[in-house]
Amino acid sequence: MFFKSFVVFLTVSLLWINFGFAQVKDTLFLTLKQSLKFAQENNKSLLQSRQKIKKAQYQIDEARSGFFPRLSFEGSYTRFGVIPSFQIEMPEMSEKVEIGFNDNYNLGLSLTQPIFTWGKIRNSYDISVISHKASKQEYKRAKQKIEFEVTTSFYQLLLAKELIRVREEAIDNLKEHLRTVEARFYAGQASEFELLRAKVQLSNAYPPFIQAKNMLDLGTNAFKNLLGIDLKIPIKLQGKLSFEPIQLNLSQAEDYALKQRPEISSFNLQKNIASVALNIVRATNRPILAGFGTFQYMNPFYSVQKWDYDWKVGLSVSMPLFDGFSTRSKIEQAKSDLAELDILQKQMEEGIKLEVRQAISDLNLAKENILTQKENVNQAKKALEIAKIQYAEGLLTSLEEMDTQLALTLAQTNYLSSLTDYLIAKAKYYKAIGR
Repeated sequence: MFFKSFVVFLTVSLLWINFGFAQVKDTLFLTLKQSLKFAQENNKSLLQSRQKIKKAQYQIDEARSGFFPRLSFEGSYTRFGVIPSFQIEMPEMSEKVEIGFNDNYNLGLSLTQPIFTWGKIRNSYDISVISHKASKQEYKRAKQKIEFEVTTSFYQLLLAKELIRVREEAIDNLKEHLRTVEARFYAGQASEFELLRAKVQLSNAYPPFIQAKNMLDLGTNAFKNLLGIDLKIPIKLQGKLSFEPIQLNLSQAEDYALKQRPEISSFNLQKNIASVALNIVRATNRPILAGFGTFQYMNPFYSVQKWDYDWKVGLSVSMPLFDGFSTRSKIEQAKSDLAELDILQKQMEEGIKLEVRQAISDLNLAKENILTQKENVNQAKKALEIAKIQYAEGLLTSLEEMDTQLALTLAQTNYLSSLTDYLIAKAKYYKAIGR
């Protein structure tokens, strides 16, 4: 009997443990670092950018093929229904002579090899290599953008969770206040108006609480989509809103941004491409030297109906003599493109500096708000403690105590929002400097 009971207990325990593990396994616990990793591996935009890098690599292979010879095969069979012929008339005889044969076979190989193209092939290859590097910089820029969005969303979800907690505390305080008012009412120390006012205030606290929970659910789904996680998988964020100030130096930040921002690197690569493209255009009206060779195996072989082969090799030179000044116009257009890129680069650099300055300004403002709002929270907590005591002693009205509670809720909300603003401003600063 004891053994059977022990087996049942052991089985139930194992099932309960397995169920617990299944529950833990089903829920995905994410820190900010893990969230960023998930996004890097599964975000659809980043996956698309990685495919562009692969495509650019294949374009390098395609451009490299220009250095190699082109070899092609050709085969044909032709059947003539009527063979051209003519009649030879002689004094004692007449003979019909046919020109050609009914069945004609032709097999051939042809080979062409560019020898000198004034750098056209080399420059095309260089453009593909530079484009590949540019695609990597574009991926880096897209990655920084996604990392900023993930960080922002992560802290906003933490804020939403904290605001729900604050509203829960406010509801608990209003419930406690209602119990105090009810006790004073039945003791004849509070009016019916105070009792009704406390009940109304408690009821009014629930809609914002429910709305905050709904906003958290919507934000969580958007966060999952950003990370590339199935919406059906439950997640729990592990982290907290904390104030960790960083040292700021405007001059160093601007210099760092101009060196590290992928947009700058990408723009420099675009200028390189434009410069190489100019070289290609300049080579348009210059001669091109190429070698060629052919091998043919055919039947008939000229005028004899048999299989035999023939071959030839040679050099070819081609050079445009006059194109209606088209090349000159293309060269001027390429020069204009380069000049435009120089202007746009200066504009981009000024925009990056402005972005860095704005990020530092946002950080400083958020820091000041944190210090101010933290003191407000401490004062509001003390004020609520005093108000509860004074109301219990009949020194304050119910409305005055509830106003104190609302003041604390507002102060806590503002403090948490300022913490989130600082963390997001920090992420914005890191993005601005290309970190």
